Amino acid sequence: MAKKNRVTLLAASLLTTSLMLSACGGNNNAGNEASQSADSEATSTNTTNTNTTATNTSADDKVDPFGKYDPPITVHSVRMALPDDRFENGDTNENNVWTREYESALGIKLVYDWLGDPSGDSNKMDISIASNDIPDAFGVNTKQMNQLVEGEQIQDLTEVWEKYASPALKELGNQDGGLALKAATFDGKLMAIPKFGGNITSADILWIRTDWLDKLGLQPPKTMDELLKISEAFITKDPDGNGKNDTFGLAISKELSGLTGFYNGFHAYPGIWVKDDSGKLVNGNIAPEMKTALGKLQELYKAGYLDKEFAVKDGGKVIESISQNKVGIYFGANWYSYWPFNDARKQNPGMEWKPFPIVSADDKPAVPGVGFPVYEYYVAKDGFEHPEVIVKMLNLWLERAYGETADWAKYSVSAKGTELFQYPIFQVFAPNKDVPDNYLAVKEAVDSKDTSKLNPEQKSLFEKITAFLNGDQEQWATYRQAGPTESSFEVLAGYKDTLLTTGYLGANTPTMVEKQGVLDKLQNETFTKIIMGAAPVDEFDKFVEQWKKLGGDQITTEVNEWFSKQQ
Repeated sequence: MAKKNRVTLLAASLLTTSLMLSACGGNNNAGNEASQSADSEATSTNTTNTNTTATNTSADDKVDPFGKYDPPITVHSVRMALPDDRFENGDTNENNVWTREYESALGIKLVYDWLGDPSGDSNKMDISIASNDIPDAFGVNTKQMNQLVEGEQIQDLTEVWEKYASPALKELGNQDGGLALKAATFDGKLMAIPKFGGNITSADILWIRTDWLDKLGLQPPKTMDELLKISEAFITKDPDGNGKNDTFGLAISKELSGLTGFYNGFHAYPGIWVKDDSGKLVNGNIAPEMKTALGKLQELYKAGYLDKEFAVKDGGKVIESISQNKVGIYFGANWYSYWPFNDARKQNPGMEWKPFPIVSADDKPAVPGVGFPVYEYYVAKDGFEHPEVIVKMLNLWLERAYGETADWAKYSVSAKGTELFQYPIFQVFAPNKDVPDNYLAVKEAVDSKDTSKLNPEQKSLFEKITAFLNGDQEQWATYRQAGPTESSFEVLAGYKDTLLTTGYLGANTPTMVEKQGVLDKLQNETFTKIIMGAAPVDEFDKFVEQWKKLGGDQITTEVNEWFSKQQ
């Protein structure tokens, strides 16, 4: 199929999908953006130090990874906007310490063609791709990368990576054995640069209102039964003390977010591929353990343990419930201490959330399940004259954040606490940097009072954690994420040797691209009906049959074809 026809067909399909999505209402991308932002704060890498110079790039094979364009070039991009309150000293999304550094060090003038709404705009990029109105260099998710490759809208970056990637960047790209790079490779061509990162930080954590535990004389749970008894107490024993029956335990949204850790407690693994007894990969969404977990959720809903209105509440409404002092249990990310809990604490003096490991529903240990650790890919428009800018901007990010010229207060987190690390348009992170590296380094420094071995980021964490231990409540969020005890990093460190990572690490298969949206919608509708009691638990079996017929079987075949080649 010709490129023009592919793009035209894609445009019709995506525009129709976008209109349908818009008609269905809002989305929950705000939480995803917050995840990337807060998770980045405690991420760094011990990379090979690289001296930065400002010289012209050459056309031969030996190029300067930091070579400056003279005269400067203009690069067009797009991104989700950061809220105004994430800037200081008059900086903006378009003009800040990192955009100025791009121009000063590399001769790159970064111009945003558009900035998505900070609360999340899932359709704007899809529409841009469908209409072939894309910028020079930008970030996309896995599905969008596949669409761009299929539409022949982006260019091969194989030579760009080989010629321009600094030693530090190449070393980081090989830390996972090249899996991330492989996921961005099509027919032997590297079509995107992955946003390298680790997946342990995506594992679910059990967050509990420990001020409510203390008030009711309860201990943290070690089993699922104990957790459910706590949930019952949070509903029936008036933990907020207002004399009303208006609190509930486990918080979930209409998207059914906030349940992964619960499912994992029943040894069910939604969204990832796991080995069956024959050694083949099967989708965790259709496993028998998922039916068991849904049956328990149906019981909880009927008993009033869940918010009766969850089916009409998006993620934002759940956050409102937390701030309104209504929620006591929340499965979710390690960075929740920053948001939503820190904001909620400011509105509710005395509120205390602490992280705990997920708990098991039987005598087998609960094992957290995690997906592929790359969720964003950086691509260059077909025909763009300088695709190497992606790699050069990544080189600069690593050097200014962690290399010989690193200045944490200038480029990462300011003295006022402003998260400057959110500003770069392109970023990469080391897989093990948060956990165990940062956690163990800071813990040792807190215990020994010796900071001589800490890198700039770790020193920043150490200072905030020490301040909290000395009574500074402004550093509560940092302590709850990265502190030596009672922190989410401590919980994640305990997961390190038991984590279950998806067996499929490739790009979206052709049938995934075509059918995944339909399958996801079917799943959400069926699971919601089962939980609310509008359908019996056995409806799960019908769901599995439909899932297979509507493309699930073909996806499974494609996944296992990939898997067999990796053995």
